[in-house]
Amino acid sequence: MNFKEHKRDIIAISSLLIIVTAITLLLLNIDLKVGVYYVRDVFFYLNNALFYAGYDTGLADTRGLSPLIPMITSVFFRMGFISDSTIIIVSSVFYIFSALGMYFLLRLRFDEILSFTGSMILSTFPLIIVWITKGMLDIPGLCFSIWSVYFMMLAFRKNTKFFYIAFPLIILGFFTRFTVFLMVPVLLIQFFLEDEPVQYIKDNIKDIICGISIGALVFAIFIGIYYFLDIGMFFLSQGQDISGSTQTVIDTSYNNIFYYINNFLIYLGTQKFIPYSLKPGSFHIADMKWHGGYPSIISYILLIILLFGLVLYLKKLFSNENKEILKNKNNKLKLAIFVIGLAVFLFTFIKISILLSLIIISISLLALYRILYKTDVDYFSFDFIMIFWFVVNFSFFTYHHIKVDRYFIPMLPVVVYYIILSMYLIFNKLKSHRYMEKIRVIAPIGLICLILLCSGVFALGNSPHTFDNQMHPNFATAASEEKAVGEWLIKHDPQYMNKTIWADRGGDMSFLLKKEIPSCEKTSNETNFTSEMVKNKVSYFIAKDNKTIGQPYTKLYQNGEVYLYYYENGE
Repeated sequence: MNFKEHKRDIIAISSLLIIVTAITLLLLNIDLKVGVYYVRDVFFYLNNALFYAGYDTGLADTRGLSPLIPMITSVFFRMGFISDSTIIIVSSVFYIFSALGMYFLLRLRFDEILSFTGSMILSTFPLIIVWITKGMLDIPGLCFSIWSVYFMMLAFRKNTKFFYIAFPLIILGFFTRFTVFLMVPVLLIQFFLEDEPVQYIKDNIKDIICGISIGALVFAIFIGIYYFLDIGMFFLSQGQDISGSTQTVIDTSYNNIFYYINNFLIYLGTQKFIPYSLKPGSFHIADMKWHGGYPSIISYILLIILLFGLVLYLKKLFSNENKEILKNKNNKLKLAIFVIGLAVFLFTFIKISILLSLIIISISLLALYRILYKTDVDYFSFDFIMIFWFVVNFSFFTYHHIKVDRYFIPMLPVVVYYIILSMYLIFNKLKSHRYMEKIRVIAPIGLICLILLCSGVFALGNSPHTFDNQMHPNFATAASEEKAVGEWLIKHDPQYMNKTIWADRGGDMSFLLKKEIPSCEKTSNETNFTSEMVKNKVSYFIAKDNKTIGQPYTKLYQNGEVYLYYYENGE
């Protein structure tokens, strides 16, 4: 590689890797001490990792969850690194690759400085920072989404042999977090963006089939593993529920279709979020203020950039030069399809299946693309793909009967793309300014410095906390207290594996004790709970806090807010 030719890229990538690695290490320093406690799903993945590592223990009912991250974690478990820290580190590595992938994706459209800026914005979004080192699947899923879109773009714009990578990446992403499969519509619609879609497929059929075949092979390998180990793929159940019917969306607790719109500013920047959660909120027009949540100055800066960019983009799109193209009589039918399709999509949203809803909006947007694609807007197909990426994910997660902030993570790359596009358009608008070349460098770098400064002050200045109502009274040490109780039991009762054990947090203790333990948190406060344990001959009960556990159980050991109860006639 010619260093002089790629000097700016090398400097940008090196700087990016240094910064995101430093962020990762800072957050690991927090979470490796705190441990896994807040997000219980992580213990499902840890138990599955134990299973893949050869331990016939853990929670059998959760073995059908997304397998890739547990499988990677299990490799390190086989090497002797059996700890919740392992999955925290494994998942955090994907954050670094997400930042790198975002840089390469943006470089297909923008220069080195803007691409670096975009990658840094993505890497420092509160919603990203919150989940980097939690051991969850959201960041790894984001990583596969970004890289799969990147190789899709390369396949359609550079060389169709990149299909050999794009299709397998989607499959790997699918087995990391099933919602990465939403990249399939993003890939498929690109065929219809070609001038002659059928001819394009005919001309490149060999590479397309090879790419699909490699993806199918990867898929078959995972299916073979599931079949061999006799486990079900019930991580697909959420997607099947949502795509197959609308029953799951009629949950009065979560049917707010404006949830992600209401919280959009908080996703761009918020003052109180580290290291465990964001506080949701919304903007009330009546009194012109936010209720809940803590949007920061960064939120408003990025929002203003987006709004300016939108105005400039629309002005360019509907300029005098493009009016004749838009007036073409052949576009009237396409416009009708777009308007009718959009109207049907909006009026039937969450009233019909998500699959049908996505087909309707895809046809509608494709009709709009066919009207506008010959305008003199550079990279219009690229811009369209990013919008489509957002629409597909936004629709799916709005249909989802549960609304949580981290589900917005797959849409953040699109937000970043349009922030950078807006900056690009603003710079072009000011290109006649005498200091424009300096502004092109100083403004993005200044924005990055401000974001890093604010992120450092807002994030690292906060102690571990969560906005959940069920927050542990000693949150920072809760995981270590559980570990201490588990280690004490292992040390003082070598026969514990042969005894019946229940726990409030069964997933946690199943991993710590390498034994399947049912979760009793929902029933342990009931008046008949002690008698139920006696009836089931439970020897040990591990409580997450002080319980009213009566005779014949005695409190055997306590560490912080975790209690171990014992009944000698159990089994």
